[in-house]
Amino acid sequence: MTQSLLIYDGSNSLFRSAADAVSRRLSGIKLVPWQSDAVQQFLDAQFDDRPFAFILVDGDSVYVGADTVERVLEKQQVNPAVVDFVTRTYPTAAGPFGRVVHGGEPADIHETFSLTESAQAHVDPLRRSYDIPVETE
Repeated sequence: MTQSLLIYDGSNSLFRSAADAVSRRLSGIKLVPWQSDAVQQFLDAQFDDRPFAFILVDGDSVYVGADTVERVLEKQQVNPAVVDFVTRTYPTAAGPFGRVVHGGEPADIHETFSLTESAQAHVDPLRRSYDIPVETE
């Protein structure tokens, strides 16, 4: 099984703690901060842009925004009603929450994409060797 990558806002201690909690509950997920050069190269290759979003690369799929939240919650075997509620609420809450917590607007992308061939070249090294220390407070 290939290593999944969870791309999150590594500049914020709240999100570092949340990402760490996810990685402790789910095996096979590697945490990678959005701010890293390697992630920026992946985003350019996948999207021809650098959308600021919560992203999960799982197998040959790239989940973005609400789709990331849905996929992570399903992998954690959260009650389907809760998954549905959070997934429906996330797109509406992400903008205001992002402005307050991140100081910027997250990308309004809530979809699943196929991993492009050019992006695959950037994902493989991340899956093999990228480790990020997560500080919890």
